[in-house]
Formats: sequence, structure tokens, C-alpha cells
Amino acid sequence: MGMGMGGMGEAAASYVKGGFTLFVGSLVSFIVMAVGSILVARMLTPAEYGLYGVSFVLPSFFLLFSNWGVDTALTRFVSRYGSEGRRLEIWRLIRVGLLFNVGVGVVLSLVLFLSADFLSVLVLRRPTAGEFVRLASLLVLFQSLYSTVISVLTGLERMDLRSAVGVFQAIVKGSSSPILVYMGFGVSGPLIGQVLSYFVASVVGVLLTFRSSPRPGEAGDASLVFRESLGLMLEFGLPLFFGGLLTGIAGRLQGFLLSWFVSDEAFGNYHVAMNFSMLVGLVTGSIAVTLFPAFSKLSHFLEPAKARGAFMGSVRYTSMLVIPLIILMATVSKPLIYVLYTVRYPDSPLYLVMMLAPTLLVGLGSLSMGNFFNSQGDTRTSMKIGLVGSIVSILLSPVLIWKWGVFGLLVTLIISSVIRNTFGVYVLRKRYGFHSDVRHTFKTLVCSAVTAAVSYGIIQFLPTSVPIFSLLLGSAVFFVVYLFLTPVTGVLDQQDISNLDYMLRAVPLVSFFALPLLGIERRILGLMPSKGDA
Repeated sequence: MGMGMGGMGEAAASYVKGGFTLFVGSLVSFIVMAVGSILVARMLTPAEYGLYGVSFVLPSFFLLFSNWGVDTALTRFVSRYGSEGRRLEIWRLIRVGLLFNVGVGVVLSLVLFLSADFLSVLVLRRPTAGEFVRLASLLVLFQSLYSTVISVLTGLERMDLRSAVGVFQAIVKGSSSPILVYMGFGVSGPLIGQVLSYFVASVVGVLLTFRSSPRPGEAGDASLVFRESLGLMLEFGLPLFFGGLLTGIAGRLQGFLLSWFVSDEAFGNYHVAMNFSMLVGLVTGSIAVTLFPAFSKLSHFLEPAKARGAFMGSVRYTSMLVIPLIILMATVSKPLIYVLYTVRYPDSPLYLVMMLAPTLLVGLGSLSMGNFFNSQGDTRTSMKIGLVGSIVSILLSPVLIWKWGVFGLLVTLIISSVIRNTFGVYVLRKRYGFHSDVRHTFKTLVCSAVTAAVSYGIIQFLPTSVPIFSLLLGSAVFFVVYLFLTPVTGVLDQQDISNLDYMLRAVPLVSFFALPLLGIERRILGLMPSKGDA
């Protein structure tokens, strides 16, 4: 049975609206950057494109140490203090958070800039990558500042401004990168475009942040304010930082191993698959951003039934959206990649399928658990869950990547994700007494798999020389069959339709298309015999 709204209808509708705003902004950003990325990939050779991807390995590692949990703390406390009218504390937190992250970012960028040649030889085993790593070292500072600004705007509940800053960054990167390559900058072109985009977007974001922030009349002792505010944020954020640090180290270790044991061509295929996996990240990221503040307004200890309902509802409706999206992308992965990147990247479809597989664990609550634990102040639990997955990755990665290259990396990601989320489900049930609806998740998986089988079977009879035809027809068949099977298989029931109808009306653009589809689902359910019928 579907879940009732439990008095949370208005709040759910509000968060759907906020999530949709973020999604639209993220989608526009993705499209702009995807166009730029495709143009860059077409103008560079697979080896050059692989070298471009390798250039980010060291900066991404240094970025791990640029944020000590301050960003997440800013989002939580700015939002919390805003609801309590504590304008002075908000102003203090924003200033302290920006100063701290910028200071750390400057130091890290300088260290990487000075050691670029040495680390390129020692770690990447590519002496020619030194100049590119040196250029990319500026990303450590500007991405850190950008992330801080985005976190503050989220806490201020200015999703429109957050989306605007993201779109602005995408436009600068998506337009400048291919232009610079065309002008003859080669691999340096997209790197310059990346650095420039974060620099410009960060400056714009800082201006918007201070313009949108409440300004109190009093300031207090500056040194005392800095220590108190920073202490508050670090107390909350450090467990997340340490958990994320080991997770990040595991990921960067995998990047180093790829640079050692994988050719530039294989790395280029992997990078193309990553570009498409970002599409799912647009959806899951928008949902995650809205779940954190939504859960933060609930206390499991004061209102356990409401907290349980909010968690299970988030898993149910997220699964109904994300699982079929993942399976659809896996079904049409080959024509999807060949249409946009041509057949020069033959291994990317398989990489994409394996890369998306861990996201199916959204049906167990992978997207909701971390947000729920953090919203209850249980950041140590989040740290422990992250540590479990990281340890598994660190143990498996050297052997599997050495043995199977990119394929070994993706196997490692799948295994570590399954173990980490299984442990998370165990902790959730033990500490809070509930878990996701596994039966409904299974129905959603079966429904999506049957739909994929029908769509994939039709694609096999289409000419491979015209991949766009396979992409469009395969997607259309998937959509129609899934629309029919969801009520038939019990994935969607009348209560779900009522809930979705209420929530989606908060977003007129979505409701214009979605409500007629819900009407079709309602009619299909009406044709089915009720459980009480013989």
C-alpha cells in the first residue's frame, strides 16, 4: 500500500518545488557542460582526452583536505538559525566559514602548484602532465570557495540563486573550453576553461551570498566570534570530514591506480561514461539537497512515527523515479554514447552500465540514510558507514584494478556500495527501529527489468548504423511499457497517485505533463479487480 502524507503534505509539496528548481538549474548546467564536453572530446584524440582527465587526479585529491565539514555545517546552522530569526549568528557563520575555507584553499593550491612536476612523475607516472596539473592546481582554491557559497545559499533556502550560480559556471566552462581548444591550446584549453568558470562563478556567488544574507547591527569581538563560530561548525562537521576523507582517499587511490595501470584510451572511455553518469547525479543530487533540511525539521526521538514516515516515503518515491531512470540508461547505453561521442569510445557503454549499478541501492535507502543520520546530529554514524565502504575499496582496488583495469575499478565500486549500504540498513534498523520497504523496492526493480527487456529486444532489430533511431524508439517503448506496468505490478497504487497529485501541483510545469499521466494510471488501476474480488 502507498503511504499517506501524515500531515506533511504542504511540507512535501514545498520540498518538491525546491527540488525541481534545483533540478532545472542542474539540468541546464549539465546540458551546457555536456555540449562543451562533447565538442572537446571530438576535437581531442582519445589519448589527449584521457590526459585531460588524468590532470584532475591530483587536484581532486588535494580538494579532500579543503573542507573540514564546514560546508555541511553552514547549510544546517544557517537554515536552523534562519528559522529562529538569529540573524547575527548567521552573519558570523558565513564570514567565518568563507574565511576559513579560502585560507585552507590558498595553502593547498600553492603546495600543489609548487610540487606539480614532482607529483606528476611520482604519482601519475606521466612527466608531461606537470604543466597541466600546475594549471589545474588553482581549482583547489576556486572549487572550495564555490562549494562554500553553494552551501550558504542552500542554508538560506535560496535555491534560485544556487541554481543561477551553477548555470553561470556551466556557461563559462561549456563555452570557453571548446573555443580554447579550437584556438590551439590543446589539453590546456579545457583546463583553463574549468579554472576560469569556477573563478567567475565564485566571485558572483560571494556577491549574491552577502547580498542575500541578513545584516545585523552589532558584530562583537572579532577574534572571539571567529573561535566560537568555527568551533561550532567543526564540532558538527569533523566526523563527516574524517569519514569523507577516507572515502575520498579511497577514490583518489583508485584514480592513481588507473593512471598507473590503464592506458589513456581506456581512461578516455571511462571519462565518457562518467559524463553520462552525471545525468543520474542531477536527479539524485537535487533530491539529496532537499532531503537534508526536510529531515532536519523532524526529531525521531520526539516524533518517531513522523520521522519514520518521512524516511520511508522518501525512499519509496525516490526509488520509483531513480530506479527506472538507471535501468533505462543501461538499456540504451550503446546508442546513447554512440550518438553523442561516436564509435571511438567502444568500451564506454559497458562502463556506464556498471557505473550506474550501485545507484540501484537507492531502493534500500542509500540516498536517504546519510541525510537522515546527519539531520538528527548523528554524524558519527555517517562516519562509521563511510569508513566501512572505504576500507573495502582500499583493500580491493589495488588487486582488481591491477588485474582488470577500469573493469576492476567498477567491480570494486559495486562491492563496496553493497557492503556499505547493507551496514547502513543494519544500523538504521538497530538504532531507529525501521528500514525501507524492501518489498516495494523489489517490485520496482522487477517492473523496470521487464520493461528494459522489452525495450532492449526491440532495439536489437533496429539497424546499428542509425543509433539515434535506436535511442529514441528504445526510450519511447520503455516509457510506455513502464507507465502500463507500474499499476499492474503494484509499484503504484491509488494512495501513491493521490500523494503525487498533491505534491506535483506545487510545480505547474511538471503538473501540466504529469497529471494527465497520473490520470492514465488511475484508469488502469480502475480496470483491475480489487483484492476483495473473487
